[in-house]
Amino acid sequence: MVEGIKVLHCADLHLGSELTGAPGSAAQRKQELLGTFRRITNICRDEGVDLLLIAGDMFEGANVDDATVQSVKEYLKNMGSTVAAIAPGNHDYVSIDSPFAGNNWPENVIIFRSDLAKVEFPERGFAVCGAGFTCTYQRESLLEDAGGLMLDSSLINICVLHGDLGPNGAISDYNLVTEAQLAASGFSYVALGHIHKRTAILRTGPCSYSYPGCPDGRGFDELGEKGVYIGTVSKNTARLEFRPVCSRMFLSEAIDISGLNSEGEIVRLVLAELQTRYGSDFGRHYYKLQLTGSIDETFVLPLATIREVLSESLYFVKIADHTHIEVDYEELAKESSLRGIFVRKMLERIAAADRAEHAGRRSQLPIVALDTSGPAADNSERDGVRQITETDKLKRALELGIMSFDGEVKLDEY
Repeated sequence: MVEGIKVLHCADLHLGSELTGAPGSAAQRKQELLGTFRRITNICRDEGVDLLLIAGDMFEGANVDDATVQSVKEYLKNMGSTVAAIAPGNHDYVSIDSPFAGNNWPENVIIFRSDLAKVEFPERGFAVCGAGFTCTYQRESLLEDAGGLMLDSSLINICVLHGDLGPNGAISDYNLVTEAQLAASGFSYVALGHIHKRTAILRTGPCSYSYPGCPDGRGFDELGEKGVYIGTVSKNTARLEFRPVCSRMFLSEAIDISGLNSEGEIVRLVLAELQTRYGSDFGRHYYKLQLTGSIDETFVLPLATIREVLSESLYFVKIADHTHIEVDYEELAKESSLRGIFVRKMLERIAAADRAEHAGRRSQLPIVALDTSGPAADNSERDGVRQITETDKLKRALELGIMSFDGEVKLDEY
């Protein structure tokens, strides 16, 4: 009886995606995603992985191009002794025109094409079970029949599924999986897919389970480092670690440019900040940058030019202006004008609200949209939720009021 087996768990690659809405070159990004899958299979081959678990949505859909399918089969075939177990999901469900419909897959590949099934490898000490979607929606739980599998307790029993983790009694269109089902399943590890953000390695009863997230982002809704889980699963434990494999990261970064008054200074600061945060190869990623902080009222922020210059060093970048004008409110309050009267009255109200808050009275209104880099940045926090205070609201009102004296204030600035 083996002590443990080495597994690699991935999901939600969406190979063959057309990526028409993706920034940069869609064709290049499509190939990069395929390259990420090749890296995964190379890890399996080079590091002696026993079992590659692909928990659904390996392909974007049934109409994936033949060249992509051919490459996938070749990469899987060249993994040496690694067994690949695939559980089709809601995007790449098994159908008559599905890439999974035929039997011309490499011998080391197991495809679970419908209800929960089991394949045993007694000579290697494990069994792998799984089920696959046969249409876009799977409203009956595929894990419901786990008790009928008659698992061999002498083996390490592992399951791969595409599904939606939820509480007992919940309703899901995408194969509801509950903790109660997992705890009673008899599996040492359940490899899940469908959620593109990874979880920790979780446990309920004797069963460990997780979502690894997608191994490579496809847009700014999939931020940060992406990868797979790899490690050892034994009868009672799953010692898996996150392994980054993504070709590029999608990143959203705020950079404070307070006090800078030239295009060159801003570009140098941005590049230095990104290098500090992401290392010497920071330029290969996708960036959505928010420039924050206070700038002089005489300085016009040249966003288009800054973006053009940054594009010489960054693979992809888009920039939003979240700065505010540096204003000396005390000086404005001295004016004998309508603006001066407004500023004086607002400063009085801000001071009164600040005194009241220091006496213990706080607003209960949760923050919705507040530029924390601006004057209204003095936020409290309650139960992990940032709160907006009366002082915050008054400071923001003062800022917008001053803007209105100079010109139109757009609705989205409130």
